[in-house]
Amino acid sequence: MTRSTRGRTELGDVDLPDVREIKIERTKLAYRSPISTARGPIDRREVVVLTLTDGKGRVGLGEAAPLVNFTPESVDEAELAIHRWADDGSTPAGSPTARAAIDGALVDLAARAASRPVHDLLAPGSSGIVPVSALVGGNTPDDLATAAAEAVAGGHRTIKVKVAAGPFSADLARLTAVREAIGDARLRIDANGGWVPDEVSEHLIRLADLDLELVEEPVAGLEALAAVRATSPIPVAVDESARTIDDVRRVIALGSADLVVLKPSALGGPLMTAEVARVATEAGLGLVVTSLLDGSVGIRAAAHLTAALGALDPAPGLATAVLLTADSGPSLLPTEGALVLD
Repeated sequence: MTRSTRGRTELGDVDLPDVREIKIERTKLAYRSPISTARGPIDRREVVVLTLTDGKGRVGLGEAAPLVNFTPESVDEAELAIHRWADDGSTPAGSPTARAAIDGALVDLAARAASRPVHDLLAPGSSGIVPVSALVGGNTPDDLATAAAEAVAGGHRTIKVKVAAGPFSADLARLTAVREAIGDARLRIDANGGWVPDEVSEHLIRLADLDLELVEEPVAGLEALAAVRATSPIPVAVDESARTIDDVRRVIALGSADLVVLKPSALGGPLMTAEVARVATEAGLGLVVTSLLDGSVGIRAAAHLTAALGALDPAPGLATAVLLTADSGPSLLPTEGALVLD
């Protein structure tokens, strides 16, 4: 599919060159082993890769990575929204992942036209070194502890573990083993909203001795999160319960969290995510930028935005390309615990 544009297209403060060719194609992501979450395992999925080419043959890439039970649209709907944009320039409605692909590809193309990294185009002088946390898994506490120790030995200073997929007693054993294995490295957990509200406060009290950096989405729903946060000895981060800028404003009003997890792929791409980040930081909330377990095209866009925002502490959760055996583009893998952007 091709489409020519006359003049120049403005995207926020980024002045873009002409788009002469548009290619929209699906690709499959496959994970080395199923990613266990409180909402079920993820072992493979489809994403949509958008390729834009300008009149001088320069290429910009974007990725739409809808995720069942997280984003409002399916991969079919995201792909259709991108096709509609390609046909008539209409802004995707109801498909934040399609908007993420479009804005990501346009910004990428603009940066290539300017011969600058995306992060430097968005925030001149920003660092292209992004320290990242490592998401680890394992079938037993020993397996998990080994994976965590290997991640720390590889340079990661923050380890993340999924919890709430089984009994709390099993989670406690797993996390205790990890803490013993990683020494003073940071440890965070993600319950994906899977704990029962009546039990979560006791869970967090029992986990407090493990010196956890934060807990992501211990329960589902902003009101429930506010109640948990009021007594939690561990900082609470909101994730699935805040998927739009209006949700983040409600987080602020209700006092639901200490930090906001930002997934650019789910929020609508770099420009919308930057606006959400502004609202959150002005209210005093911390930021944790993470992937949507998407492919490296989406991860790269998120990493450049993270660098531009300077949202490097707590460490972003953007090391997830290591979990893939089939990727959406050249794999963006950490080196000594950090992503190096060009």
